[in-house]
Amino acid sequence: MQLLYMSAHHTDGWLIEALREMGHAVEIGEWDPETAALAADAGYDLVLADVERPDAATVAGISGGPPLVVLADAAEPAEHAAALRAGADACLVRPLHLIEVRERLTALARLSDRLRASQAGRRGLVLDRAGRRLVFDTREAQLSATEFRLVAYLLRREGAVVNLETLDRQLWGELPEPQPERIRSLVSRLRAKLRRTLGTPLIHSLRGHGYVLRLEPAGD
Repeated sequence: MQLLYMSAHHTDGWLIEALREMGHAVEIGEWDPETAALAADAGYDLVLADVERPDAATVAGISGGPPLVVLADAAEPAEHAAALRAGADACLVRPLHLIEVRERLTALARLSDRLRASQAGRRGLVLDRAGRRLVFDTREAQLSATEFRLVAYLLRREGAVVNLETLDRQLWGELPEPQPERIRSLVSRLRAKLRRTLGTPLIHSLRGHGYVLRLEPAGD
């Protein structure tokens, strides 16, 4: 999944590294309501808000986009409940247990997938997060973790062209220098797999612009 991590007090490098080892792409953003508001357009699956103690007003200011998970150093039951009422989808209190973090994020992602209306979904294309499969009618393709993240990101932006630099950042996080060539290589292999297993490449290239996921045939 693509995660946006924002912290109002300190950056938890240990947690970020653990999330990346789980296979998530994690970006660190400024603690700013505008940053959170842009998260949906940027294609993030979830926003992680790291706070000392959950505050309802603060949570309300950054909710409304992708599912929001509050990570708190401490919280009384009343603070926990107030954060949920203010728009948080989950509130986890330290000490954090990675198995709980992993399963909570997965559950929220499944909910987000079910709520997201997709033209492709209505036409028989289904992304199975639990099985890491892409199903089209009666055919299916088993995806690697990186392939799955790429398809999930493009499916959320179905019909929109995404440039290589954005895809590179979403899959591997912020790096000093983007490496668009590895995106080209990944997409080339994935398109061949999807054509072989599903009968369609799904991902189409617009030379000089980037890639778009759509079911309609397109000249590449």
